[in-house]
Amino acid sequence: MRYKPEVQTIQTIDDADKALSELCGLEGKLEEIDQKAEREIAQIKERATASGKPIRERVKELNATLKAWAAFHKKDLFKERKSLERPFGTLGYRKSPVTISISKDTISLLKQLGRLECVRIKEEVDKEALRDFTDEELAAVGASRKSKEEFYCQTKREQVNQDLLTKTA
Repeated sequence: MRYKPEVQTIQTIDDADKALSELCGLEGKLEEIDQKAEREIAQIKERATASGKPIRERVKELNATLKAWAAFHKKDLFKERKSLERPFGTLGYRKSPVTISISKDTISLLKQLGRLECVRIKEEVDKEALRDFTDEELAAVGASRKSKEEFYCQTKREQVNQDLLTKTA
């Protein structure tokens, strides 16, 4: 079954004002719903953190204990292989990828040594500088100036609240 939304037609400026007023109210309701959801999610996360804390601590303890035991028996356990298959899991050692640490002077030292192949220079167009170009200059470098007009609708929810207070007083 298809659903075809009813589109309200706006004929006058008063109709537009009514639509904006309704939009303000709907935005406020959505904000309340979202805030309530965020509060509930935060509470759920707090409960999960609290109830999982002893389990996480026990996981850390067991990992540390297994690591210490494996290190103590490394020569016996890992003679032929770097891992040991067990009924409930695998223990072992793996090489992590090599990482290079650098100092703040590394780039200048590489340049002094003439090792420019080790220095990356990223080239990119400075679009801010191109704003000063004429349209002809932009065309000459394969660029163009683009501008578009987009519709927007900005509500004044404070005004709706004031209007409601005035009507109820």
